[in-house]
Amino acid sequence: MSSHVDGLLSTLAPVGLSDPLYASRRKKMFDFLSRVRSLGADVDLDIPAIAVIGWQSAGKSSLIEAISGITLPRASGTCTRCPTECQLTNSEGQWTCTVSLRFTKASDGSTREVQFGQDITEKADVTERIRRAQRAILSPSASADAFLSGTESDFGKPEVSFSSDCIVLHIHGPDVTDLNFVDLPGLFVGGQEDEINLIRDLAISYIRRPSCIILLTVACETDFVNQGAHRLAKEYDPHGERTIGVLTKPDRIPATEEENWLPYIRGEQDDTTSWFCVKCPNTQEIKSGITWEDARKAESKFFSKKAPWSTLSEESKERLGTGNLTRHLSEKLYDLLAERLPIIQKQLDKLLEKTDQELHVLPSPPSSEPLKDVIRLITNFTREMEKQVEGIPENGGLLQQIRPQQEAFRTAIRTTAPCFIPKYKEPSMETEEVEARSEASKSSDWELYERFMFLEGEEDYKEIGLNDGNEIFIDDVLERAKCAVTRELPNNYPFIIQRRYIYDSVKQWDGPVKELFDFAVEMLKETTFRVVDDLFEPYAHSSFKQRISTIVMKHLCQCAKEAANLIKFLLNVEKQPSTINVHYFKDYRRKFFAFYMGISNSNSNSNFIETLQARRYQSSEFNRALETIIFNLSKVGFDNVNPLELAVLRPSGDEDDAIRIMADARAYFQVAYKRFVDNVPKAIDEQLVRGIIHNLQDALTTGLGLDSHDAREKCAKWLAEPARVAEKREKLSARQTRLLAAKDELLNVF
Repeated sequence: MSSHVDGLLSTLAPVGLSDPLYASRRKKMFDFLSRVRSLGADVDLDIPAIAVIGWQSAGKSSLIEAISGITLPRASGTCTRCPTECQLTNSEGQWTCTVSLRFTKASDGSTREVQFGQDITEKADVTERIRRAQRAILSPSASADAFLSGTESDFGKPEVSFSSDCIVLHIHGPDVTDLNFVDLPGLFVGGQEDEINLIRDLAISYIRRPSCIILLTVACETDFVNQGAHRLAKEYDPHGERTIGVLTKPDRIPATEEENWLPYIRGEQDDTTSWFCVKCPNTQEIKSGITWEDARKAESKFFSKKAPWSTLSEESKERLGTGNLTRHLSEKLYDLLAERLPIIQKQLDKLLEKTDQELHVLPSPPSSEPLKDVIRLITNFTREMEKQVEGIPENGGLLQQIRPQQEAFRTAIRTTAPCFIPKYKEPSMETEEVEARSEASKSSDWELYERFMFLEGEEDYKEIGLNDGNEIFIDDVLERAKCAVTRELPNNYPFIIQRRYIYDSVKQWDGPVKELFDFAVEMLKETTFRVVDDLFEPYAHSSFKQRISTIVMKHLCQCAKEAANLIKFLLNVEKQPSTINVHYFKDYRRKFFAFYMGISNSNSNSNFIETLQARRYQSSEFNRALETIIFNLSKVGFDNVNPLELAVLRPSGDEDDAIRIMADARAYFQVAYKRFVDNVPKAIDEQLVRGIIHNLQDALTTGLGLDSHDAREKCAKWLAEPARVAEKREKLSARQTRLLAAKDELLNVF
């Protein structure tokens, strides 16, 4: 029996395995596992892990001590209230333990690991360091270093009862194996519901992963079916393929009930779970200060001498004792890690690609030169506005939108032409009859005019057609003219008559001008603020975009005010008839005089007018005679005589004076109208549309105060990222850093 005990003890030094054949590769893989967890990459990657779960008082702490060789705190209120990750590394040299605190950020899952105190070289000192580390974890708002010294009374009450933040133990030494596992707080009932849920959710966050090995502790002193940890493991590993069961406290099994537990060790349960049994020191042994080595000897002695454990088959005995359990865990974790490395690599590459893409679509981060960036932005804005006001060859451009309104403006001004009818209206006619006759007269006049145009062949004469305004008959003109006479000679009338008719037309121009101006202002606003949106939308969260909009609007309003003043000047100028375009005026006056005279004389020269109107249908004799007259007139110096002008060769009367007034007013309207429909759009274009880019950058520079002493600080504030973007960038950058570091670590494995 003594030799058998010695054989069992030989498997316990070092703790777990020390397989020389696979030691090097296993070490690399477990180093990778430890570093990846330290980096926090296990948040993103499904890294193999061993999670120790169990009911409170199921002997979890004793099991951890047996595997790791350290003693956990036993004081009330401090034990197993946060996860404890043990990273065991077999190495030459002195035994050391480094205690760290790993804090996980809830918003993005990123981790921050900080060392808690100096490295420990004496195992007896680890217990107190872990106790203090747990107090630091349970008081997250306090400085962790504050818990490295002082007494329990100095710490005050913990801020939280449990935490998902983690204590990490990096243990190196020649008497430890390569193994990684996480000890989770024990499940319990009867406490506060939020704490119960926190512990349960924490356990689930580990065991739900396909790569997690569930180390399930079950105390033999309690009925198996009453231990909820087994039910939880079964829920996430229904077939027991990832579960390794550990029966604890076998010395507390009543003498007649051992057979209730032995089927687990024999592998006779109905799933694939591998079950082990360990014997850890009891409370009295712990209080007496039993060493780890003595505890392992006592464990070996118990299984080798105590029935029914000592009567099991050799195969079943391989499932007894901490050494066999540790060996199996190490092998299981190593095999799982080796199996999943290709999967981890693919997952890593996929996550890195996705992270890069998500970072790429984010706006560029603020630079270290915010003032230069603001100047660049307003310069780009000014250049884009220059492109818009100069015209872009696209449907929907600023100039393309304004052009139809310019045509409408030209038509509206054209319709204000005085509508002279060089005929008498009968005094007895009612208004309806006057209007009917006016329409009939205009209809025939148009026909005459079209004939006149056909003979002349000049398309420009279409501009002198009649409109639908208020008709002005020849007797209306004569009456106004006679009333205006003061001391003039007979057949002479003051110029004020023509001026009044011209003014009556010009005063109607205000409306069309306002419509064109308002439309241009509105289109310019839409274009301007579309460009503002395109360039400054990323800064809508700060006051920058709003400030840009305010300055640009103020500048636009100033341009609009100057343009309005210029247009007002042009309107006022037109209300005082004047022109130096004498040739153009005389040419139109002659044509209108002939046109009006032809209509006025259509009664007395009806045969000639009617014959002239129907010229294309007359005999060749009439046409030859008319051509002879036109030809002979050219020989005596009358060139380019229109046949309709021959209608004036009748005795003159009072009507001639009225027709001269009509021709003067109508000819001047033609001169003024043509220059006005050019000048107003050009003024709007130059003073408003093009005008907005004049001094625009200076206005922005001054308005933003870029020459002030605090310009850089203001620019930095304006260009600061929105909180949500900054948070997302921080999250993605942290993930990218973790994954890149994990990728480097993975390369060291192969």
